[in-house]
Amino acid sequence: LVVLGYGSAKKLGSVVGSVAVVGEKQLENIPTATFVDALQGQVPGLNIFSNSGDPSSTDNAIRIRGVNSLNAGNTPLFILDGAPVSSSVFTTLNPNDIKSVTVLKDAASVAIYGSRAANGVIVITSKRGAFGEKANVTLRANVGWSQMVEDNVTMMNSQQYIEFRDKIGSPVSQEVRDIVDKYGISTDWRKEMFNDNALTYSVDAAVSGGGENLSYYLSLNHYDADGIITMSGMRRETLRTSLNSRVNDWLRVGLQANLGYTKYGTNSQVTNSGIYVANPMVFARMAFPYDSPYYYTIDDDGQIHYGDRAMTMHYFGYNSPEWIYETNKSNRTNITANLNLYEQITPVKGLTIRAQQAVNAYDYRLDNKWLPYETTLTPMGDILGDDPNIGALNSGQSTQSFQRYYAWTFTNTAEYNILINDLHDVTVLLGEESMINKDDMFTVTSKGFTDRRLMLLQQGPNVDNSMLNQSVQREIFNSIFLKGSYNFDNRYFFEATYRRDGSSRFAPGHRWSNFFSVGGMWNVKQEKFLQSVEWLNELQARVSYGSTGNSSIPNYAYFGTVGTYNPGYGTGSNTTSTGLGNPSNPDLTWETVYAFDAALRFKTLGIITAEIDFYKKTTKDMLMQIPWSYTTGFDASYGNIGSMTNTGVDVNGQADIIKTQDWYWGVRCNFNYNKNKITELFSGRDSYTIPNTGLRYEVGHSAGEFYSVRYVGVDPRDGKQMWLDKNDNITKIYNEEENSVMTGKSQFAPWTGGFGTSLSWKGISLSVDFNWAAKKYMTNNDAFFLQNASQGYQQNQDVCMLNVWTKPGDVTMYPNANETPQFDSRYIEDASFLRLKNLTLSYSFPKNIVNVMRLSNLVLHFTGRNLWTVTDFTGYDPEPQTNMYKFAYPNTRQYEFGVEVSF
Repeated sequence: LVVLGYGSAKKLGSVVGSVAVVGEKQLENIPTATFVDALQGQVPGLNIFSNSGDPSSTDNAIRIRGVNSLNAGNTPLFILDGAPVSSSVFTTLNPNDIKSVTVLKDAASVAIYGSRAANGVIVITSKRGAFGEKANVTLRANVGWSQMVEDNVTMMNSQQYIEFRDKIGSPVSQEVRDIVDKYGISTDWRKEMFNDNALTYSVDAAVSGGGENLSYYLSLNHYDADGIITMSGMRRETLRTSLNSRVNDWLRVGLQANLGYTKYGTNSQVTNSGIYVANPMVFARMAFPYDSPYYYTIDDDGQIHYGDRAMTMHYFGYNSPEWIYETNKSNRTNITANLNLYEQITPVKGLTIRAQQAVNAYDYRLDNKWLPYETTLTPMGDILGDDPNIGALNSGQSTQSFQRYYAWTFTNTAEYNILINDLHDVTVLLGEESMINKDDMFTVTSKGFTDRRLMLLQQGPNVDNSMLNQSVQREIFNSIFLKGSYNFDNRYFFEATYRRDGSSRFAPGHRWSNFFSVGGMWNVKQEKFLQSVEWLNELQARVSYGSTGNSSIPNYAYFGTVGTYNPGYGTGSNTTSTGLGNPSNPDLTWETVYAFDAALRFKTLGIITAEIDFYKKTTKDMLMQIPWSYTTGFDASYGNIGSMTNTGVDVNGQADIIKTQDWYWGVRCNFNYNKNKITELFSGRDSYTIPNTGLRYEVGHSAGEFYSVRYVGVDPRDGKQMWLDKNDNITKIYNEEENSVMTGKSQFAPWTGGFGTSLSWKGISLSVDFNWAAKKYMTNNDAFFLQNASQGYQQNQDVCMLNVWTKPGDVTMYPNANETPQFDSRYIEDASFLRLKNLTLSYSFPKNIVNVMRLSNLVLHFTGRNLWTVTDFTGYDPEPQTNMYKFAYPNTRQYEFGVEVSF
């Protein structure tokens, strides 16, 4: 059965739309905090890229069949047990509590969600108990460790760096040479900054069952994961319950609840992407190899003695990130609640009336303190922004943030099903839905603390008005929808959906919009002329067309909001005044996606199952920020202008090669090809260049295509850089405005997919899954610093820089030290990758042994994640979905052992 969100579940073979189901086996015992990671490579057209290896991160780029919008959101709608939730829920939801995840991809399956479904829908169904089921208790315990994934960059050791400095004419001191020669100091700072055995463990217990009129499911989970960077990680506690009661023959009530507490250890100011030395990812690359990670002294006999961990680098001149951890104390906590209550009556046969009330809420707190400290670092390393004198006492600061959010969803449906003469199966669903969201937050910063023991807000002499912030937001959605489906003799299936949505995000007079879908499926195998064909087990053809909406823009984007500003800007005035903060747009309305889908599904020889799905999506009235002339006092505002298309194909296949009583061997593979093209921009423009991004929107090209000057190398005669102008002529003059061209390389991979195999013999089973992306590109900002001879005397370099140009006749791609590199095409790197995403080996003890132990099941397992990666990308990790890669928190390779006991 497939859970589609509204109404009754349907048999997979009777669903008109394009859907894919990932079952609980793929979601159990995964080593990450969220279930999203387990979906990678499982569903064609569903692209998931992990942007961070931080255990607490929910920063995943999730796309279904391409990018539908330039500035509005592209993330799918998430439905948990019938109610919408945000991605913040993922870290507080135990993956072992999930029964299935259903991905809805085409208009026929998502149009019922109307305004929120332009980017597809992911329906999460949690586990429940069953009526008449004996109590079943399941205990799980997992323990493992994490380390950084493969790194394609090798930084210079001490001898190599000294050689490099000699090459560029900026030699190191004799003192450094003596230290390296006599004591062999050559530090691999990557190993010092990243933990190779960051501990992860989890324990959970679940009990489920039911009597004649009551079913129940209750689970508890504790998850604790250290990050591969000091002070990063998370701890989670979750409680989930599901209660369903048959009050009588015509009334059912139920409750699904998930409560979560999460504590984040990550100090976001030093582990997020950012080009400053306090960032461990930067420090690991740039620190001098001849600096020691420990303080040392040299006695009169020339013997070296190592002491405590070095907080300040003797030669590099900066404090280590570990010093920041000692000075900056950050505590983030999040309490979440997801509650669904429903009442369902069946007053007459075939009629089901259901009401559901759901709330998705969280309470977020941040306590961040910079303790008073004595300055021992240079201004560039001072991330507080002071300009300290060495040895001076710098005052501390304290920041407190609070955010409370809730979203109520009220859904009421009436569904009627009738079967006439065992041939005509008709279902009609009528529904109404209302959503009310509220988001309150404030941030206060106090400065001037001089005593580490007295760090409450009121104990700081100065409140920083520039960091004093409060916001209050309200949002309302209202909807009505109608869905009808007809099945004739299990051969012909027809479905139609209509939904009318209203959103407070849009201007009055433009808040309501209508969305629809129509679809049909032909179960060809049920025809008499094919029933005798034994080698063909299943054959289905389907087609659909419809529209969905997108409202994923900031709240109040249409409104002429009032904001505060400093009228004495530039004069040192601390007074504030009010003025227009955002220009109004009384015509702002929905972005709409029109989607066509045609598919063929078949099964042959009882072994091979395959599905081919063609689609085309057209986005109209595209929501995007339109630039304004600065003379107006504003830089941009949202408007409805522009359009784009996504055309592609999903292919999915599976073969059960061996299937006997003791043996099973199956293989599976899927891929998606998606071609994105902009067809219209604002004000009749053919193009729009986004400043400082390397991206340009141009009609006829992909939304993520890079726009750059083409680098062709170094002139062997003088070591100068060379580029191509727009006429393909070589020039040594860099002119970004005149010579930038569309490169044909996009940050969005047109080819993605996954493949794997499952093998089992008696109680032993092995499952292996790969995922991949092809023709995916990123601008590698890291390389600008690591392959830069003009800055090479300030920081360590990639070993490739030993090939830097030094004399006429040198053939190399790295110019002489007098040349300043430019952000040109040399930094647009191929980030295509193939990754062994998951490998699970498990052993289920034989029933005779389990029975002697009075258990119902006993399973041991090993799981490996991201065990092997193939890529040419030279950043820490090729997976992030971004146009500009900036020393990001690397993804992790994980190993986990676990045991599961049921009784």
